[in-house]
Amino acid sequence: MRTKIQGSYVVAFDGQSHQLIKDGVVVYEDDKIIYTGKSYTDPVDKTIVAPGRLISPGLINIHCLASLCLTHLRLDGSGAGLVVSKEYAVDGIGNITLEGNDQEISSKFSVANILKGGATTFGAITPMAGSRFEGPKDEANSIAQTAGKMGARAYVSHNYRSGLKYQTKDGATAYHWDEEAGHKGLEAAIQFAKRIQGSFDGRINSLLFPYQLETCTPELLQATNDAARTLSIGKRMHTSQYLTEFHELKKRHGKTPTRLLADIGFLDQQTILTHMIWTTSHFESGYPFRDVSELELIAKAGTTVATCPVIYSRSGQILYSFGLYQRMGINLTIGSDAFPQDILREMRYAALLSKIAERDRIGVTARDVYNAVTVNGAKALNRNDIGRLAPGTKADIVIFDLRPLNMGLIDDPIKSVVYWGSQDIVETVIVDGNVVVANHQIPGLDEEALAIEANVVNQKQKQRFVAQNTQGLSVDDLFPPSFKTL
Repeated sequence: MRTKIQGSYVVAFDGQSHQLIKDGVVVYEDDKIIYTGKSYTDPVDKTIVAPGRLISPGLINIHCLASLCLTHLRLDGSGAGLVVSKEYAVDGIGNITLEGNDQEISSKFSVANILKGGATTFGAITPMAGSRFEGPKDEANSIAQTAGKMGARAYVSHNYRSGLKYQTKDGATAYHWDEEAGHKGLEAAIQFAKRIQGSFDGRINSLLFPYQLETCTPELLQATNDAARTLSIGKRMHTSQYLTEFHELKKRHGKTPTRLLADIGFLDQQTILTHMIWTTSHFESGYPFRDVSELELIAKAGTTVATCPVIYSRSGQILYSFGLYQRMGINLTIGSDAFPQDILREMRYAALLSKIAERDRIGVTARDVYNAVTVNGAKALNRNDIGRLAPGTKADIVIFDLRPLNMGLIDDPIKSVVYWGSQDIVETVIVDGNVVVANHQIPGLDEEALAIEANVVNQKQKQRFVAQNTQGLSVDDLFPPSFKTL
């Protein structure tokens, strides 16, 4: 089936970069783009007339929760509520994982939010706060099946690690290690990847995901390297998330996180490192100001960095800075990480926070962050058929509505989308030529009912964390309310 979309603006790719076509046309046939330009006179089966809209390549949300988010429970609190006890970490006493139908609700709610946020492709993560050495056996498969059935393009992983961080009764941090459990988790991840790779007409794939550098041994990471090469797939990991992690790795291995990864050969073009805030270039790392030696290592290896600015801004931290990493030649991508899955908001935060960090109004631009969620995201996934609109690429398209009052002053539509857009302007989402969001809604989905079900599940999770906290604190102590509820 051949479809033509006529919009006020089209973001087309000329082989080197995006370009804007005013009053342009995109034509796709089945799952492929066949034309971008000013006009198209050949016969088509369907025409979508979209005045006042921007026709964009589908966005790539490289790192986002595809299972019910827990991090919002920590808002305006210390974060202690999501810390696990020694009894849970060492002996497995307690249960704080999703079970039964809760997992299906979690997956459907999360994928729906990601699609409505404007992402046609996403890198699925799941919270390990409620897991020990690997994610629940059915969790990754539930996400893969849900994403496939809902029409998304996704990279889904089974999480694993060899160490578990917990809090003692006196509030200290400790680690419980089980190398065998870590390797069992890796083997489960390998088998999962083999099962789902290329499923749902190639839309669902996998990446290996040793969950966090501070809870993975070098041996487990090297085994991950070997497995990724054997499977010919990429790998990803939370890295340099916290200053405490930065110093813990120095104490444990005598090296910073980046140096350790470089020395064991983990840095390469098939690797995505998420957050990557704490390097020697950070002014609080204890190294000479703007020591960029580690950024040079990352850039030289061709390793991608995924930044998720909103979740870090909630705890008063930012990447120092998107602009610096970009100037060093690092492939920068953006993920939403936590709820809500609004990749447009993340783009805005990435640009604005970098301007603040560098005291420079042009240190990062709308162009930079738009590239991060399109062509840079595609590069991270080793693909040149997504993140752009050009003949031969996938028919992954987002239509942004520029007509609402809050979008009305349009000088440059990319700047408008980045600086004052939100997921509310995502009108239509097309993946592989199939419409998965139409007129701001997911066809056939009762969104209100799903939201109610998801919140019930989320509150159950909250109570499970309260029941196992190390110091016997109340729910209001762990998760402080804004006001007393009567």
